[in-house]
Amino acid sequence: MISFIVSVTAKDGHEDQVADFYRGIGELQSKAPGFGGRHIYRARTGAMVKAVLAGMSEEDRAKHSAGGHGGHGDHATEGTQFVIIEQWASIDDRMAFASGAAASRTKELVPHLLPVHSHEFFEEVV
Repeated sequence: MISFIVSVTAKDGHEDQVADFYRGIGELQSKAPGFGGRHIYRARTGAMVKAVLAGMSEEDRAKHSAGGHGGHGDHATEGTQFVIIEQWASIDDRMAFASGAAASRTKELVPHLLPVHSHEFFEEVV
């Protein structure tokens, strides 16, 4: 098995459309040769920063905010990240799915996404 991992960011207010798209292609995937399953994850944007800040004193929060920790908590995060992890028997099977059954559906997704995205095949490191 090979893993195909996709990371996309939904535009603010378009999270449900992105989730619906990935739910909707599930039936197509389940019929595709070589498909072995998938998981769809939607970020709880801001939850990590909120949890970290909740465990800090007011003094530590002030230091954290001014201390140059990459700006965490200093600005709003744009969009909502989705990570989709698919399992396929081979790269060829995934590519056949993408150029076949899924090709016409992709245009439904694009208007709901920010330009930042990644997708790649991965192998497990044991």
